[in-house]
Amino acid sequence: MQAFLELDHLTRTFAGTPAVHELSLSVGEHEIVTLLGPSGCGKTTTLRMIAGFETPNSGRIVLDGRDVTQLPPQKRGFGMVFQHYALFPHMSVGANVAFGLETAGLTRAEVDERVTGALELVQLPGAGDRSIGSLSGGQQQRVALARALAPQPKVLLLDEPLSNLDAALREQTRRELRTLVKEIGITTVYVTHDQEEAFDLSDRIAVMREGRLEQLGPAEDLYHGPASEFVATFLGRAGAVTGRVETIDRGRIATCRLAGGAKWKALTPAAGGPPQPGAEVKLLARPEALAFADRADQGTLRGELKDLRFAGSVYVYTVAVEGGELEVQGGADEARLGDVVAVVPRSAPTGIFAFTVRSLGQDP
Repeated sequence: MQAFLELDHLTRTFAGTPAVHELSLSVGEHEIVTLLGPSGCGKTTTLRMIAGFETPNSGRIVLDGRDVTQLPPQKRGFGMVFQHYALFPHMSVGANVAFGLETAGLTRAEVDERVTGALELVQLPGAGDRSIGSLSGGQQQRVALARALAPQPKVLLLDEPLSNLDAALREQTRRELRTLVKEIGITTVYVTHDQEEAFDLSDRIAVMREGRLEQLGPAEDLYHGPASEFVATFLGRAGAVTGRVETIDRGRIATCRLAGGAKWKALTPAAGGPPQPGAEVKLLARPEALAFADRADQGTLRGELKDLRFAGSVYVYTVAVEGGELEVQGGADEARLGDVVAVVPRSAPTGIFAFTVRSLGQDP
C-alpha cells in the first residue's frame, strides 16, 4: 500500500528525555491505523506532532508527498477529535461545528452547508440549534467528530475519543465510527490504550512502547504472531512458563523442554534470529491454546489450580506449574480449586510463543 501519510524517524524529547524515539510509520490512503500502547508510551505525543501541536526534534511528517513538518496546524489539512472533545458549552451545536470555518474564507451559506452536512454524517440532523448541555456523552462525541469533519480534512486524528463513554455506548459508538470513517474514505490515525477498541476499529495497529514502535500490522497478525514478549502480553492474556530449546525447525518452530518436564512446541518471533538449541526461553501461552488432559503423558504439564474466574461464555482457570503460571480456557466445573491438574496444548504451536531469556553458557 502506497503511503499517504508518512512519519519519518520522528523524535521528540522533553527535558532531555525522549517521549518518541526514531518513529517511522506509513499510513495508506483511506486506511485506519491505531497507535496502541500503555500510558506514557508516546502515542499522544506522536498524534500531537502529526497535528502540529508539538514540533519534533528531528524527523519529518510527509502528507501525500509534501513535507508538512514545519507547517502550523491550520495549514496541514487535518481534523482532530480530542479526548475531552473541547466543545464550547456556551455555544450551540451548530456554532461548535462551524467554529473556525468562517476564518477559512467560506461564505455564510457555505458554512451552513458544511455544518448541515457534517451533522447529517454523524447522525445528528437538525441538531444545530441545540445546546451542548442538552446532549448525552455519545452525542457530544458526535458533535466533536462533526466539527473535525466539517473542514473536509485530508486526515482525521482521534485521541482516545471514546474514553469518556460507558462500556455499552463505547462499543456501539466505535462500530458506528468505523462505518462512518470507511464510508467517508478518510485516512485516519486513532490513539487508544484499549486493545478491544483497536481491534474493532483498525486496519492496522501500531503497538508502541517507551516511545518506540514495537510492532505494526493487522490485529490478527499481532495477536497470533507477536514480535516480542511485550506485544504478546499487551494484546490479550498469556500465561508464562520457563523452558529450554531442544530443537528448532526451518519454520522457526521451537521444541522446548519445560521446567516441569513436558515437551511443547512454540512459535518464535519472525524478526531477528531464532533461539538456538540450549537457549533458555520464556513460553507464553494463550488461555484458548491450552486444555486439561484426562491423564498425564510427556506432553502434559502438571500443576495446582489456584484460581477460577467466569469470563462470560467461558471460564478461565489459573494453574501454578513449575517455572511459572498458566491460564486455561474451558467450560464450567472442569476442575476445582486445589486440584492437581494436567495441562496440554490444544494445537501446538498455535497460541504458544517462545522468547529468548539467555543462551546456554551465558551469565544470567
